Amino acid sequence: MTLVRHAHAKVQASAVTDFERPLSRRGKAEAKATALSLLEEEAVPDLLIVSPARRTLQTAQILARELQIPERHVRQDEVLYLATPDTILKVIHATGPRIGHLMIIGHNPGISALANALAPHAKLEELATGAACIMDFDVSAWSAVSAGSAQSAERKGRAPRLFGLLK
Repeated sequence: MTLVRHAHAKVQASAVTDFERPLSRRGKAEAKATALSLLEEEAVPDLLIVSPARRTLQTAQILARELQIPERHVRQDEVLYLATPDTILKVIHATGPRIGHLMIIGHNPGISALANALAPHAKLEELATGAACIMDFDVSAWSAVSAGSAQSAERKGRAPRLFGLLK
């Protein structure tokens, strides 16, 4: 599974709501760089679920284009807008068994808090804008993903890999 914090957004102008804030030029570059890193890792998801906020959708569009993810494999879920870790985890738990690699694009503080809860041994802290964290789980269903269940090097699994800078 890959958790992604949306890329850098423009500062909120008085005429634009938080939900409508677009990516900045820097954010577009961040999203493209993250996509290229994910390609190098061969970390192309089977399903990408994204918050419907403008900045997350733009991040998803860049990642989908660069990773060549078909449009039918990109889904918006309104509960992801400024979601808590528990809400994001419910979206993960609802994922079907045919999805081997799931990508969620969301917002802080929820996305970073969930990454840290799933992999406390990795000490990820706060994900920077545009950062992606790839985690592996030794579970038979997405509903079994829980706090501390991401594999670590100590458990002879692959530790979480982080792309992008920490804040």
